Amino acid sequence: MRKKYWMIFLKSLGLFASGVVPGYIFYYFFSSQSAYFIEKFKVLQSFFGINQYSEGMTINIVLLTVLLGNLISTICYIALGYARLSLPVSFISGFFVAVFLFSGIIRHGIPIPLEVAVLSSIEMLYRIVAISTGEYLNRYRFKNRIIPITTLSCVFVLYLAAAMYEVWQIF
Repeated sequence: MRKKYWMIFLKSLGLFASGVVPGYIFYYFFSSQSAYFIEKFKVLQSFFGINQYSEGMTINIVLLTVLLGNLISTICYIALGYARLSLPVSFISGFFVAVFLFSGIIRHGIPIPLEVAVLSSIEMLYRIVAISTGEYLNRYRFKNRIIPITTLSCVFVLYLAAAMYEVWQIF
C-alpha cells in the first residue's frame, strides 16, 4: 500500500513540477499581464493560501488569517484529491505558483527572496501530500490506516510550520 501512495504522490509532484515550466514561460512572455492578473484576481491567491498583510494587523489576527486561509485551501486540496483530480490540479497549481512567484518581481520590484521561495515550497509540499492523500483515500479507503493517518499528520505539521514561518517573516 505504501508503494501505491508513493506512486500517487510522485505523479502529483511530477505534474506540479511540469506545471512550473509553462507557468514560467507564460510569465516570461506575458510578464505585465501576469502581474495585472495577480493584482486583479486576488481570489485565486486565497485559493493557494496567499493572503495580503496590511499595516496595523496584530500578530494574532495575522496568525488566524494565515491559519484559516491555509486550512481552507488544504481541505480543498484533500477534497480535490478525493474527487480524483490530483493530477490536473497539481499541474495547474505548479503553473499558478510560478506565475505568482515570478510576478512578484514586477509587483514588488525585487528578485524572489529566498524565504518566500522556501515558504512557497513548504506550502506546496504539504498541499501535494494532501491531494495525494485524498486520492489515496478515494482509491483504497482505509485498507491500511497507517498511510492516511501518517500523511495527514505530516500535512498538519507542515501546515503549522509554514504558518508559523509566514508569521515570523511578517513580524
